[in-house]
Amino acid sequence: MIYHPRTPREAVNLRKEHADTAVYLAGGTDDLRLGGAAEGKDLIDITGFDFNTITEKDGKVYIGALCTLQDVIESELVPAFIREAAGFCASFAKRNSATVGGNLGLRRSDSYLAAALTAAGAVLKSITPHGEQDKPVGEYLQSDCKRLIEYVVVDKDRTGSVKRFGNTSSSHATLIAAESGGIYALSVQGSGLIYGTTPCRLPQRPRQRRRRGLCRQRYHRLQRQAQICELHPVLSG
Repeated sequence: MIYHPRTPREAVNLRKEHADTAVYLAGGTDDLRLGGAAEGKDLIDITGFDFNTITEKDGKVYIGALCTLQDVIESELVPAFIREAAGFCASFAKRNSATVGGNLGLRRSDSYLAAALTAAGAVLKSITPHGEQDKPVGEYLQSDCKRLIEYVVVDKDRTGSVKRFGNTSSSHATLIAAESGGIYALSVQGSGLIYGTTPCRLPQRPRQRRRRGLCRQRYHRLQRQAQICELHPVLSG
């Protein structure tokens, strides 16, 4: 079944009522693929909401959750390294469908934007059954809370850097590393997000690596990629 709520509040109430059987539908690039998150689920269509603008107010940039990755790339308001991260999606067609909110809401460990937005200190403005709430992107990605994302808010003048490691430009990233304002973030495929105010470390001990889902071969491959791309200061401190 596909629900077509008329307001964000109605969408949130539907999600709460059908917590185990329904998901939000925006760009659908992941949800609607074979084996995607929407398989066997009811859909709550949120594409009609007005979360599709990028605006500036008081030195902050508000990126609507329904903005596509291509919208982010083309906006001069968005900090350059976040635009670069959006460009890690190699498919032009996908960039014109995949949304900012969907890329974060799915909590994929190979998210294009997670590391850059976390390092940027970005904040999610969202709607929950308890009302509107703000939450740092990093905290949101490491939680299991369910919420309807309205905007991602980031400082307009934020500067930083971001690097992507993968087998090819079109394959899912093995690792994305970002730094901004002394905040470091790593998004590791199959392991999740790591971030903090000191350079991030890949887990050193075998037990720590197992907890992160990193087998020995995968761990050493990540190390080699970092060294080849001269990003090991971010990875190993």
